[in-house]
Amino acid sequence: MAWVVVAVVAISTIANRQSSPKAIEQQKKTNNMTALKDKNLATTELSKAALLMAATMALPAIAHAESAPEHGLISYKYLDYLDSQSGVADSATGASSSQGKDRIKVKAHALSIMAPIAGEWSIAAGYVGDSITGASPGYHSSYLTKLTEHRDAGNLSVTRYLPRGSISVGVNQSNEHDYFSRGFSLQGTVASEDKNTTFNAGVSVSNDEIIASEHLPPEKKHLTDWIVGVTQVLTINDIVQFNLGYSEGRGYFSDPYKSADNRPESKDRTTVLARWNHHFNQTDGSSHLSYRYYTDTFGIEGHTLSAEYVQPFGNGWSVMPLLRYHTQTAADFYIGIEPSDPAFANAVAAKYKSLDQRLAEYGAWTWGFKVAKQLNENWLVDFKYEQYKQKESWALSGNGDGILEPFKFRSYQFGISRKF
Repeated sequence: MAWVVVAVVAISTIANRQSSPKAIEQQKKTNNMTALKDKNLATTELSKAALLMAATMALPAIAHAESAPEHGLISYKYLDYLDSQSGVADSATGASSSQGKDRIKVKAHALSIMAPIAGEWSIAAGYVGDSITGASPGYHSSYLTKLTEHRDAGNLSVTRYLPRGSISVGVNQSNEHDYFSRGFSLQGTVASEDKNTTFNAGVSVSNDEIIASEHLPPEKKHLTDWIVGVTQVLTINDIVQFNLGYSEGRGYFSDPYKSADNRPESKDRTTVLARWNHHFNQTDGSSHLSYRYYTDTFGIEGHTLSAEYVQPFGNGWSVMPLLRYHTQTAADFYIGIEPSDPAFANAVAAKYKSLDQRLAEYGAWTWGFKVAKQLNENWLVDFKYEQYKQKESWALSGNGDGILEPFKFRSYQFGISRKF
């Protein structure tokens, strides 16, 4: 199954500022909270889970010193993901269950390691292996089709640290039985003389091969992603960040496992992301607020608001509750009509069409929490739980086609890391 999303994260960084130790230190405690939230939420079930896993393994989103690390770090993460949907019909029996059916189950393991080299360099590598089982709807919310899939993905990057910036070069590869992807990335940062302002820029290129049919040559897809941004230390307790991203895609974007699915062979995306992190002296806690705007040439327009709060306690404990809201419009070629409707025949006769519910209009809420424990100077363990629910009626416009059943997932992660 073509379940891979090649995620490119441009690392937005600021230098350590001697006059604002609390703000910087608090951000370091949250070094994996938000790095991969810049991707389109209208992704496949496994892609959602993979992003959850990748987010926990990513480098800091806002705070990351512009100097080579003094210590190495090795981390392991385990993800367990399960989604379900009510009222879906089984492809074998055609029966619908009002109690709902479990759809996709994912179990993923991720390992990453970073090591300093010669005081001015660092090298990082990562591996993710995930297995997916369950069933996916053939169209809208209906007719579940069983599937089993395994994916292996790896990445390698090298970073050179300069007096007021850094340059990173990376490669990545992902492999499934019917989807192969390889990519390259280049990113850099430069800080102002007082190290209160950091500019970042990055580019990545990926080339994918999709086996849409065993009887035809593989389909091709090429993606180029760009990102530019700025991070600013405002006060001793406040850091803000602004990123602008643009992606140009050409090739095969259809889903061969969906009924009546034929999408345009080009897809351009634009994203705008704003973040604000604030440290509270009274509680020694830190709030992380963000807004993301997304639009693409398929006609989807999305808004995502998220809020997190990290509260440290004694003996190395910290707790982070989180809340996120996402809303999006439907793709221009999405068909919000049941096959039993007389108008369905004319709708599927169009050149471009899709009944994929991920391209529909909907709103979604995510809530969860993370608990972390610093065991000693070198060891850290953490646990994270998230619950997601999606409904048409929760869309910002309040309009939907009335076809989709509510969709939800839960995920939990366990992680352990050691500094060396």
